[in-house]
Order: sequence, then C-alpha cells, then structure tokens
Amino acid sequence: MKKYVGIFIDGPETKVAIISKSSKGLKLEDIVTYGLKSSPYQFFGQEKTEFEVDSDTILFEPTEETTDTLEEPMLSNVISNKVKNIKDLVFVPVVTEPQVSYLIIPNVPKGKEKEIKQYIIDKWLDTKLSSIDENNLRYYEYTNGTYLSAYINEEFPVLEQIRQFAKFWKMKMPRIPFISGGDVCIASYVLNKYGIQEDKNYLILHIGIDSSRIIFISNKTIKHISSYLGIGVQTVGFHDIIISKINLEMDVAQITEIDKIFLAGEVTESTVQLTFYGSFPLADVEVIKFDELDISELNEDKKEQIPVYAFCIAPIVLLSMKNKVKTPTVNLLPYHIIESQKIFKLSPIGYALLILIFLSVAFFTQKFITNQNKLKVLQTEIQSKQLLIAENAELVNRVNQLANRIEAGYRIQRTIDTLVLGAERWTEILMKIAEYNPQKRRIWLTNISATEEGVKIFGVGINKYTIPDFSDYLDKALLKSMISQELREREINRFEINLKPDKYGYKGVQ
Repeated sequence: MKKYVGIFIDGPETKVAIISKSSKGLKLEDIVTYGLKSSPYQFFGQEKTEFEVDSDTILFEPTEETTDTLEEPMLSNVISNKVKNIKDLVFVPVVTEPQVSYLIIPNVPKGKEKEIKQYIIDKWLDTKLSSIDENNLRYYEYTNGTYLSAYINEEFPVLEQIRQFAKFWKMKMPRIPFISGGDVCIASYVLNKYGIQEDKNYLILHIGIDSSRIIFISNKTIKHISSYLGIGVQTVGFHDIIISKINLEMDVAQITEIDKIFLAGEVTESTVQLTFYGSFPLADVEVIKFDELDISELNEDKKEQIPVYAFCIAPIVLLSMKNKVKTPTVNLLPYHIIESQKIFKLSPIGYALLILIFLSVAFFTQKFITNQNKLKVLQTEIQSKQLLIAENAELVNRVNQLANRIEAGYRIQRTIDTLVLGAERWTEILMKIAEYNPQKRRIWLTNISATEEGVKIFGVGINKYTIPDFSDYLDKALLKSMISQELREREINRFEINLKPDKYGYKGVQ
C-alpha cells in the first residue's frame, strides 16, 4: 500500500502529512510539525539510534553503530513508525514564494510552442528578471489564451531534507512524482472541490508562521497570486496588517468585492476567523478541512489541526483524482530529478537504434583501420618536418638574441636622453629658487623630491605671508599644506609646495 508524504517548510517549521491510499480512498494517518533546528527530544521523546524491531519494522535492517554513522534526520524520525517498507513511500514536496514566483499572463497570442514560450519569457523579462533560465520556467494554459507561469528562483530546501533522508537509509533519491506550487495547488483544490460560480469572486488565504499567501479566483480561474508576504500569525498586529494587505491586493487584481473566503493554514484559532467575519461581513467564510479524507486514526486535537497542513494535503488529494481534475498540475520538479526517475523501456524504435548502432560500429571500425594506415604515412612526414622546425628554431633564436641586444641599446639611449632633460629641469628649478633668495625672506627649504607626478618642496618659514608669495613665484605652484607650530618658544610654519608637472620634474623612461 502506497503512502504519500506531503512536506512543506513553513518558516522555521516543517509540516508533514502522511496519507495512505487504498481501494477505499485516502486515509490521513498522521500530521506532524517539527522545527528545522530543533532537537529530536522536543517532539519525539528520547533520541533513537536505530529503529526498534516490532510489527511496524521497516524494510532495512539497522547497521552497526560506528563513529561515521549519520545522525538520523528528523524526517526519518517522523515517519519511522508509520511505514513497513521504505519503497512504499512517495514524497510530494510543496514549495511557495520566495522559492518560486508566479505570473498570470492573459491574452497570449496563438502560435507555435516556440513562439508561445518566447512570448512568456518576454513577459517575465518585463517584470523583475534581467535574464531567465529556461530550465527554471514552467507554464500552463488555464483558460483560452490565459497562461499561468511559474519560475523557480532557487534550490528547494525541502529537497535537501529528502536527500538527507535517502542518505541516512543509503538509498537513491525516493520517488517524487511532482513538486507542487502551494498557491496553485490549493487554488486548484478549491476550483475542483467547491461549487465555484463564474460571476463571483473568491479569496483563498493561507496563513503561515511568518508568511501568508493571498490568491484570488474569478471567472472560475486564478485571477491573481500575491507576491511574498512576510507576515504570519506570529507577526505583531497580524489581524490589522493582513486586512490591509488583502485590500491592497484587491486593488492590484482589480477586484471590488469578495463573495467567499477560503481559509487554510494557521487558522484554527477563532480569533483569526473572526478577523475576516468582521472585515468582510458580506462574504461567506469557510475553513478548508478536506472532508474527503478518512481521519479516524487521528486524535481530536489533530483533527482540529488539519487546516494547518493544507499545503501538505492538497497536492496528494489532487494526485489521487488527477483524471477528474479540471485544472492542470503545475509540476516544479527539476528536470534532472525527472530524468533520474525514468524507467528504461525498449520499444521498436529502440531495437532499430540497436541495429543502427551495430552497423555504425562496423563502419567506424573499418574507418579506424583505414585511418591508422594513413596515420603511419603522416607520422613519417611529421618526423621530417620536425627536423626542419628544429633548424628554423635555431635561426629564430639567433635573430631574437640580436633583437634583444638592439633593444637594450635603444633603452640605454632613451635613458640618457631622459637624464639630460631631467638635469636641465633640475638646474632650472634650483636657479629659480636661488633668484628668489628664500634665506633673506626667512624661508628655509628642508627637502626637495621628484616623483612621476611632479616636484615636491618641503620647508619652514617665519613669516607665513611670504610662503604663498614663494609658491606664486614658482610659476604659481600649489601650496598643498601649511602648518603652524611652536619651536623654541617661537612660531614657525611648515609647508609643502607641489610644482606643476608640466613645468618641472624628471619623468623616467616610459
């Protein structure tokens, strides 16, 4: 008997619903919530090192404990007592924003599949994406000319939990028929379950721990899906904020009134439900409870908590009635996982391919022998050419040595020319300083340095007014700094002057 495991990560929590399928229908065996960073002690008592052997023992025998033994993942701990054969498990992960984004595209022009795909890609590029990976794009036609498109923004964390589960049990990736977009899945469930009328507007609200989802249905199709809303039942002032968000999304969706509200998620508290009764008095309010499930094995507390696991349960219910579903299934399963789950079946085309492969091998074998004979001839020619290459390389080496000697001579000549030019410039600046006779003006130069940017002069002066005159005298050089300080009970002024590089300064060889 197959057992479906619906998994949804809701902020800091992971919600799991275990549903078995038989000829009598679907049976909800258990619903469990655990924290991603929580200890197993918090939810399940003492931590187990191996599964106990009893009437519910699973297929694999526990291995001996070693230092390299992996710690049992929480997901394995949750379902350990609910399954006898690990091969019976079918995982149905559920994701939502920000891991996946939605875009409803109306009035898509008819054409070839390639043209429709490009049109949808262009619409995504018009929103917020500068580029788009076609492998992460999914799109489905909901009504005539209206497409629902989903784009995968990142790797799904829920898949990592399933990988850790598989790694712990030393098995390949478990079977995953599809990954459901929570928003689209809960909307499809409402469209197929309830008597949706064409002339009415409906609101589906899923409230989580720290995020919520708002979906509008109009004309028997999805009208609008809100972007990520980072508010949940734990948000301060949630009741007021969520109503404001709904009104804002109604303006975006161009919906003026709501005829009925469907609630799911953390809506079991009466205060949450009363919020919508009071804010939308003309609208009917109904909590999604999945009354088609057999919940006889659950205790009363868990029966009340069924709406909390709506995202986990809805895709499994839709999977069981896939032949009757009026809306397409949005599958966000990465293509590499889809390929890994395919079972090879040899068809008549496969046999034809085998014959073609055999003939190809015979042809290429003959071709290989012929090419080998040609290669032997070519190798002889290559050896003679290599001798010629070696002789030419020796000549090239001699030419390069002569060229290096000539280039070295050119460099020496350029250096000499530059030194001559630098000497002339140094002479010019020193003579100009001497003509100014800075000592009589009570200015003393302490340092003169030249860089590639120009010439810097450092010194001190008694009279701070003669320093700017000295700077202007040197072809209006830049007085970069002048600092007053006391020396032997007398005030002096330290200064730095930068001469213009086009007037003075030695520049090295370029």
